Amino acid sequence: MNYINNFSSFNDCNQLTLNKKINFSGVGVHNGRAVSMSVEPADINTGIVFVRTDIKNNNVIKAVIDNTINSSLCTKIKNKYNVSVSTIEHLMAAFSALSIDNAIIKINNSELPALDGSSNEYVKKIINAGVLSQSAYKSYIKVLRKIKVKDGKRYISISPSNKLSINISINYPDTIIGNSQFYYSHSKESFINHLSEARTYAFFEDIEKMRIAGLAMGGNLNNALVIDKYKVLNPDGLRFEKEFVKHKTLDCVGDFYLLGMPLIGDVDCFAPGHKLNQMFVREILKDKKNYVIEKGMTSEHPEKIYSILAKNNSTENVTYFT
Repeated sequence: MNYINNFSSFNDCNQLTLNKKINFSGVGVHNGRAVSMSVEPADINTGIVFVRTDIKNNNVIKAVIDNTINSSLCTKIKNKYNVSVSTIEHLMAAFSALSIDNAIIKINNSELPALDGSSNEYVKKIINAGVLSQSAYKSYIKVLRKIKVKDGKRYISISPSNKLSINISINYPDTIIGNSQFYYSHSKESFINHLSEARTYAFFEDIEKMRIAGLAMGGNLNNALVIDKYKVLNPDGLRFEKEFVKHKTLDCVGDFYLLGMPLIGDVDCFAPGHKLNQMFVREILKDKKNYVIEKGMTSEHPEKIYSILAKNNSTENVTYFT
């Protein structure tokens, strides 16, 4: 299927929403519950908003940093009425990459569907639906000076630039991952080609501990990479080189979009995770001298969106964690 022809032409300076409603279903990777979700067009200046349809009142949660709460192994947001939704990072990454400013996500459970553990299905369906250019300018947050957050040896720093780039490294000694580094320059094309299909991962030895903690209850080899030291347990192995560090980069892209607008700056990081990513976003916003908000700016010309090969994400013959 050719996805290029289904993605509308647009001006990067304008806010964008979806051209039409799209639907998803599956199970939450952590709570293991069945979930149905729709992503729908929204008016200008709406932002990214989640609506819990299984709850009648006070069920709206905006995807911004002020609504994030501490959670293990995912990004979780909640409103002042303690209504929450979790594992939003892969969808947020797709919104960031495809320049979606405004969308309403209606969901009938507390966790997004795991799908295949990446942003791939989100990207494909958004491209198929097309986007709508809106009558208001897009806002960007541009970093003006170097900012750094640390958690032990782990860190994220950012320096002024005219685009978003992420230089990332991770290190898992005595495993198949080892020390892995990747440089990413954020654009629709780069995200689709290099990040969108990178899957979340877990170590086999940690799975039982996660399940005792009530996590990874819906995890299986169809929605995550599982590593046993020097071996990938998924029958088809890795999708491409450096899939582990590329997924970490995907998570950064999604979490950084909790700023409520695209980020402009050169990021350098070691061993980022959702908690550190959120610390980083808060640090940027802590001092108004750190940034400037610009409207209608674009750091790139609208580029060709490459075709995405259709993948068979069948749930038949699923192999579950043991």
